[in-house]
Amino acid sequence: MRMKWTVAAVVVVALAACSRTETTRSGNPVKGPASKAASKVTEPFDAVVPLSGKDEADAAALQKQRSDENWRRLRSFQAEEAAREQADQQQQAAQQQAAAQQETPAQAIQFAPPSTRESFKNLDPAAMAQMPVRVPIKGNVEGPSVLKAQVYLDRSDFSVGALDGQWGKNSAVTTYWFQRANGLLPTGDVDEATFRALATKAGNVAPLVEYAVTAEDLKGPFVKIPENVYDKEKLDCLCYETLLEALAEKFHTTQDFLQRLNPAVKFADAVEGGKVVAPNIRPPVGEGQAPAIARIAVSVAGNSFTAFDASDNVVFHAPTTLGNKYDPSPDETVKIVGIARNPNFHYQPTLFHEVPDSDPEAHLKPGPNNPVGLVWMALSKPHFGIHGTENPESIGYASSHGCVRLTNWDALEVSNRVSRGVEVSFVDTRKSE
Repeated sequence: MRMKWTVAAVVVVALAACSRTETTRSGNPVKGPASKAASKVTEPFDAVVPLSGKDEADAAALQKQRSDENWRRLRSFQAEEAAREQADQQQQAAQQQAAAQQETPAQAIQFAPPSTRESFKNLDPAAMAQMPVRVPIKGNVEGPSVLKAQVYLDRSDFSVGALDGQWGKNSAVTTYWFQRANGLLPTGDVDEATFRALATKAGNVAPLVEYAVTAEDLKGPFVKIPENVYDKEKLDCLCYETLLEALAEKFHTTQDFLQRLNPAVKFADAVEGGKVVAPNIRPPVGEGQAPAIARIAVSVAGNSFTAFDASDNVVFHAPTTLGNKYDPSPDETVKIVGIARNPNFHYQPTLFHEVPDSDPEAHLKPGPNNPVGLVWMALSKPHFGIHGTENPESIGYASSHGCVRLTNWDALEVSNRVSRGVEVSFVDTRKSE
């Protein structure tokens, strides 16, 4: 059953929204991860988020979407594809030479053919840093070479969503935009020139790091998230359920992949100072620490979120998922009208025709495991916004119950780089394809 929400932000009760929701800033600070994001002044806005559990898809469905390359035929990519076909070999050679000259001998990169066997087994940060890179990276491949490329993309503000060492649509589209922004031929595939440019942009850092679990990590609080809204209302925070979930999100990855990198670690029994191997992700970005975002373009059918500065340079990219019921008019443009951190949720049965009006209302506390994650950015189009998620591995692949959905870490970064009035345009709408 599809249900809607009312989000509440700062003392203001908003009208209906992406179904119907009120957003307000919480008067009671929440302990743990949800309370760490800085507060912002929030304007009244409409927001709607459906309430029907996590956006889930089975492994086979997600894998099918991961290997779907229909994005190459979308309208927003056609101009670049035409330009790519016209590029001559001399230009490619010049770009490769320029990228190679940026690399110092001490940071020389060894490359291997795509037939080279790779494995994550017994892989520590030093071993991975020394491994040759298998190129080209494209198609249905996985391994340390893929993870290196994903980490370097992430550190260059070209997010692939959840880092998991497996190539797919998210990584290919993000690579395409990195190439476009850095004077490389936009193919979506990682060749030697692209990998050298990525490594240079990311500072040639080791793709994996060893992390010592802290007392703060262990403190949580951790809670079991129920399905029923009235059971959720009883919780002080929709916090992380486990240390594994919290660390996976901290390092922009999935719980399964973090466990894969640490097969001998029992996260449920972790102690302070315990060592964990994790992706070497980009540092969190606070307000004013990165180029401001002046406009955003969202490819609906392409599940692609691209941000530009005032000079129209690409300064951030990430995969996104849009609600399957939302389909804007071709080339529709709206604006950001408000930003809410750690929103509370006010569930009102009178707003839902599927729910008896006599059912009680519910007030849910903030946390990373609520339907909009840690951030809600309201748009001028009624019932629509940009927000985080409780299910990062589905971003870019599964249909969203919400609006423009990003991982929590990407949504937080965007919220620190936008302001009210920033335009958001929609292209490649499902209607136009």
